Amino acid sequence: MRNDSLNPINIKYVAQTIKALIITVILLISANSSIQAQIRPGMPRVRALLMERQLSEIKKNISIDKRDIPQFDEIYRNYITEIFRLNSLYEGLVPLETNMDQYSETQIEENFIKQTDKSKRLLLIREKYFYEFKTIIKPREIMKLYSIERQILRQAQQEMRERLDNRP
Repeated sequence: MRNDSLNPINIKYVAQTIKALIITVILLISANSSIQAQIRPGMPRVRALLMERQLSEIKKNISIDKRDIPQFDEIYRNYITEIFRLNSLYEGLVPLETNMDQYSETQIEENFIKQTDKSKRLLLIREKYFYEFKTIIKPREIMKLYSIERQILRQAQQEMRERLDNRP
């Protein structure tokens, strides 16, 4: 009897299969790593996806030298992360436009003070990053960046409202 498992054709086939399997595993690991690199610690997936969408639109619509794109990406991601952290500190605040009839005077005052503090901190963050962005792009482009950012945020909020309204 002959042992077919040692046939050179079978050995070649097994080697190719193992090679393909190793390459597939490496590709899957590297793909997972790049996806995880986009999502920063403490940042929910939805927020990370919104940040990536904003960044993509901004890069399409403002003038950035190709050599400066990696630096711009890093600054923008840091900027958004800082804003996200600020917003998470002030979760649960009632928007100032809300009908305040159901709240006590003390609750209204506390909410106002926290809203004002949040607004001041947000302005400081935007000012800080204005100067960081300015090392790469012109002030006109920075203002365009802020405009695009707000537009995409409004679109995302509208989409969320529509999804909530269309629930069965």
